Amino acid sequence: MNVFIPKVKEVSIFKEIANNIVNPLEILREAISNSFDAEALNIYIDIDRNNKGEFLITIKDDGKGMDINAIHKFFNLGDSNKNNLGIGEKGLGTKIYYKSDFISVFTKIKNKKVYKAEMINPWQKLNEDTIPQYSIEELNEKFEFKSGTIVVIKNYRINNPERYFNCETIKDYIQWFTAAGSFKNIFASIPSLYKNIKNMQIAPKVFIKDNILNQNEEIIGVHIFSQPQELPDEDINEKIYKRTVNYCRHFGPFHLETNINGEYVSVEIYGEVAGINRRKEISRLKKGETYKGRFGLYLAKDFIPFLRRIDLLNDEQYYHYHILVNSQCFELTADRNNLTNENDLKVKWVLEKTREIVNTKIKPIAQEYYFNLRKKEEEDYIARRKFESINKNLSNLEKLDDILIDCIPIIKKPYSEYEVAMLLISLLSNDKTKKFIEDISKVVTYSKVAATDMICLNKNNKNVLVEIEYKLSNLFKHKHPLNTYDYVVCWDLDVDYNKIIEFNGKKIILMTKGGKNIILCDNNKSIEIINLRDVRNNILTKDLEQVKKLSI
Repeated sequence: MNVFIPKVKEVSIFKEIANNIVNPLEILREAISNSFDAEALNIYIDIDRNNKGEFLITIKDDGKGMDINAIHKFFNLGDSNKNNLGIGEKGLGTKIYYKSDFISVFTKIKNKKVYKAEMINPWQKLNEDTIPQYSIEELNEKFEFKSGTIVVIKNYRINNPERYFNCETIKDYIQWFTAAGSFKNIFASIPSLYKNIKNMQIAPKVFIKDNILNQNEEIIGVHIFSQPQELPDEDINEKIYKRTVNYCRHFGPFHLETNINGEYVSVEIYGEVAGINRRKEISRLKKGETYKGRFGLYLAKDFIPFLRRIDLLNDEQYYHYHILVNSQCFELTADRNNLTNENDLKVKWVLEKTREIVNTKIKPIAQEYYFNLRKKEEEDYIARRKFESINKNLSNLEKLDDILIDCIPIIKKPYSEYEVAMLLISLLSNDKTKKFIEDISKVVTYSKVAATDMICLNKNNKNVLVEIEYKLSNLFKHKHPLNTYDYVVCWDLDVDYNKIIEFNGKKIILMTKGGKNIILCDNNKSIEIINLRDVRNNILTKDLEQVKKLSI
């Protein structure tokens, strides 16, 4: 029997890691994690282009620095420089730097020499199916800090790098998804966490300098939440949610711990429910991103969010929440963008406790105060709109023309389809006026959702179908099938007579026949048009004739 050892094609793995990123800003996440593990107090991120137009990303820190062995691990695959308390444990993170034209590392351990390491054309080499080489040399020159590391990445291979790498997007990404945006400070008073999480009390400052746009930012390395505002001021520019747009309530900190199979397990939860103005304050969305796509509930490890899990909220309005759930029992994929051990008993316990806290400690309070206030604001807005509409209608009454028929309970001419229907019913309900509508005697039903607006009775008490329109032209715009009505009742005859019209694939013509307006179809079916404007005029003419007779 022959035994073989599986071969690994290192070039393909290097290339896949370098290429397999969700967001180009992940290279900053990796750099900040390394600086954080080196206990840096200050991290500097510079964005620039050199005199050749080459795009440069420089990350500097005043951490412990690296020795020769650590530099090798920086470039090696699967050779981590971190212990179990570190953020990354697989030694894969810095390999995303390989998608570039040049990587240089300057580093110094306190009271020791400066080392420079360089890798030239790593991405080109990988595409040529070659593992890129790197060099290390010892320098006899001064270093910027007593100890620390400087990493320079040249021509990181993405299109329009300034779209991602500018002060606004970098600041937002750092504060949301990196070690310099950790929310561990909220739980720094819990001693048991110090055994499992490194540097619980360190929150480095981050200095961002964009030399391309000449912008600077300085941030404290903690996750940003909105300031609580449970009695917010009104936003005068907001139509509906005048107060809740400025609302914010925090939840937590919640900390639970247990032992499962002899292992320590804990979960830490903190978050808020907030209106849109407060959410805008703590986020700067990239192009195409929405607040629905950003907010919700996130799982976190090392107190750094890595995966949004809105299913744990089970709420259609999840995007009003910003909740972070941390546990060190989460195991992540190499790119830190997903969870790999959801079926683990420890993780199941964490998720179960998360649902319990969300359902008993967070959502009921959010519903009672924030969402109920939003609902009341919606009701108030609807009431205001109705009141404004009533006032508008009252103010417009004088502008409307009178119909001038004293014997029916309608004063103004119709200006909508619904008002045409009301006028028809009023005319049919009065003995003096119904005789002017010869073919319809009574209304059986009226509905705006049925296939035909009205079912009426004719003079022979047989059912007839009636379509109601304000303008006759609307009949053709709405494309009602010709076989769904026998009569059309309208106020305005705004279609030319004796003109052939193409309608639903058929030819029709509007004409006068026997003193009546009809639509003549190509199958010789005729649909009578009852024009209520003409009916009104006939009623007024008849009344005028009677007045003249009486005066004689």
